[in-house]
Amino acid sequence: MVRHTSRLYRRRVTSVREYDVAIVGGRVAGASLAILLAQQGRRVVVIDRDTFPSDTLSTHFVGANGVDNFARLGVLDGLLDAGFRRITRTRTGIGDCIFEGPAAPGATGFALAPRRDVLDSLLQEQAVEAGAELLTRTSVERLVEDGERVVGVVADGREIGAHVVVGADGKTSKVAQWVGAEAYREAAPQRPAYYGYFRGVAPLAEPTVELHFVDHTVGFLFPMRPGEDCLALELQPDDFDAFRADPQATFEERYRALQGMEERLRGATLEGKLKGTKGVANYLRVPYGPGWALTGDAAYLKDPITGLGIGDALVQAFLLADALGACLDGADWSTTMTAYHEHRDRALLPLYELTLGALEDGFLAPDELDRLRALLANPFTARSLSSWLPENLASCLPPARLALAELTARGFGRARGAMVAP
Repeated sequence: MVRHTSRLYRRRVTSVREYDVAIVGGRVAGASLAILLAQQGRRVVVIDRDTFPSDTLSTHFVGANGVDNFARLGVLDGLLDAGFRRITRTRTGIGDCIFEGPAAPGATGFALAPRRDVLDSLLQEQAVEAGAELLTRTSVERLVEDGERVVGVVADGREIGAHVVVGADGKTSKVAQWVGAEAYREAAPQRPAYYGYFRGVAPLAEPTVELHFVDHTVGFLFPMRPGEDCLALELQPDDFDAFRADPQATFEERYRALQGMEERLRGATLEGKLKGTKGVANYLRVPYGPGWALTGDAAYLKDPITGLGIGDALVQAFLLADALGACLDGADWSTTMTAYHEHRDRALLPLYELTLGALEDGFLAPDELDRLRALLANPFTARSLSSWLPENLASCLPPARLALAELTARGFGRARGAMVAP
């Protein structure tokens, strides 16, 4: 098995100095922002209480757009060199009925599911190479303020000054708490989830991200490196106590009940322990104020059912880096950051609404599943269904999902045009 190691994490700031940006939190959200700001020539310090390489709670899945952003950040080759498989197919199971298609437009499009110990370390290495400084095993104790403006942090007893402090410290963000960042469009946690890393799951012909919707449970399979997969279950609230009593036995019993998984799990073993959460809150936060900004889960969090968390953190990093760069070059803070806030919400609110809609979706009743089976049991009926659906998407999908479907369809159209162009 490929392991990623680094010696970059022993670097230390040896004296108090002024930075353009101090980023609290050094995983995907903070490290990707640090790369982009350092590439602008900014003085950047990243502070994280964890040691690295290390794991963290994550959905792992990154769609094709996120993979493109990995390339822009300079870490895609490292992920592929570490052995993570190109995910080229998507499979959706409804009961014992299966739908399958390509994971991304074009022959070169693919998704990934990297382990976080590798991904986070690669991003941090790239940030240091670009010129950022990195403090690990260092806890930020409080913010430093000048009047109403944040002007730095105190970390392990040392004051570190910065023109801007960015909270990239996750869903329990201390920075968001300290500045009183306002949350909006909130929705309570709805579904517990458990996941683990399994070895020896029988693979499909191509690396395929799989979702199975069965009996009010959603099962996920994310291909990682060869012979290594992340398996996850999203449950109903009443299931949580049963899982806590015997997580592994209950998880494996539920997972084997998914279509085709009894046979595919026959030789599989769990690496380490399952990870679980009682549920994930859903919110957006106002992402800036005098001298501070938020990004990643500190600014925007939603249930993992749609697997968009890492990709959305990367989108925020690119948008925020542009806004902070403009401010550091002299643009008006309030005007620039208000525009950033609006741009962020235009980009991410449809995905937020898509996620909340996915949580509210009901599962098929037995008689409805029987009709679906009937449609797919006859190849000619299934073919008729495939002809009818594309022309009637507007009557089948709510606006957020329709917009996403149309956007993706245009991507497939561009890819098809590129393939047939002389």
